Amino acid sequence: MPAVKSSRIPSYTTVRNVIADFGLIMALIFGGCCSNALTLELTTKQLPASGTLLTLAQFVATTVIALVGEVEMRSVRGCYVPCLKRPGVPLRRWLIQVILYYLTSILNNSAFAYNIPMSVHIVFRSGGMLVNMFLGYTIDGKRYSLLQLMSVCLVTIGVVVATLSAALPSGTHNTSSNGDYMFGVLLLSMALLTSGAMGIFQERTYTKYGRQHWHEALFYSHLFSLPLFAFQSRGLSAQIADANATPRAPLPMCPICTKMGLTVPSYYVNLTLNVLTQLLCINGVNRLTSRVSSLSVSLVLVVRKAVSLVISVVLLNRQTGSAGLWSGAAAVMIGTIGYTYGGSKRRVPHAKSA
Repeated sequence: MPAVKSSRIPSYTTVRNVIADFGLIMALIFGGCCSNALTLELTTKQLPASGTLLTLAQFVATTVIALVGEVEMRSVRGCYVPCLKRPGVPLRRWLIQVILYYLTSILNNSAFAYNIPMSVHIVFRSGGMLVNMFLGYTIDGKRYSLLQLMSVCLVTIGVVVATLSAALPSGTHNTSSNGDYMFGVLLLSMALLTSGAMGIFQERTYTKYGRQHWHEALFYSHLFSLPLFAFQSRGLSAQIADANATPRAPLPMCPICTKMGLTVPSYYVNLTLNVLTQLLCINGVNRLTSRVSSLSVSLVLVVRKAVSLVISVVLLNRQTGSAGLWSGAAAVMIGTIGYTYGGSKRRVPHAKSA
């Protein structure tokens, strides 16, 4: 009797490819994103007020890398020349998103100049669910489950506890420092608002034109943001001057340059590492998003943020962290998982009836 081949059993090659693919994704996310948080903290510690320069470098690098996927060869009078692909989404929609994305990035990076620790930065940026829920309810008329409502309350409490835990170093009452810290918190709060508005607008764009245009969104949101930096040319010039004045350091991973005695301002070494790791992080998150559910993505990113928090507090700053910070971070992470899980459960009945 001939053997019956089962098409349901994946071959060894298929399993190996899947493992290799997800291994690469996890390496990009945990290696790239965690390293990005580390290099961001090193960069902002060296020059806390360099938020505009940092954002500009990130936007230029992302634009150049994303350009590769948006160029095609076209025949012009018998000669093939590189041209931009025809956008799948009207450019006017990207222009609105550009302004929101630019403001979000500037506000987040500028907050480091006001005594905001990286640990609070990580926790605070994870707390945008309250803003997203409010905007979704008032603008899009969305409704949320009891689990989602409870999860948002838990996240909000966690953000407040973690933020207040770092408001003042123990035993000090410096009014000026406390005022700077609260202004930094205000900047992060404004960033949550612009990020929430951008998320709703982006969701409407993807609903109308399809999610396959994420790479196009990545390219145009960064490309169209570059001219906006002209409005901050004076501050940008001052930040470049400060960066040029940092102690000089040898170029990393360049033995020949070291032997020749070539050095650069040390700020640019950290800045370059931050930009490169950000590109790896973006690549990993986009790969993961295209392969698994939103719940799985949220779970992975929550674990990634937890690892980044431990690296920042324990390994880089050689601290144990306060009880308020860790309890607040735990509340944010548990609430994030609950919110995402509650959202996926609400979508299941609609998927079945379709």
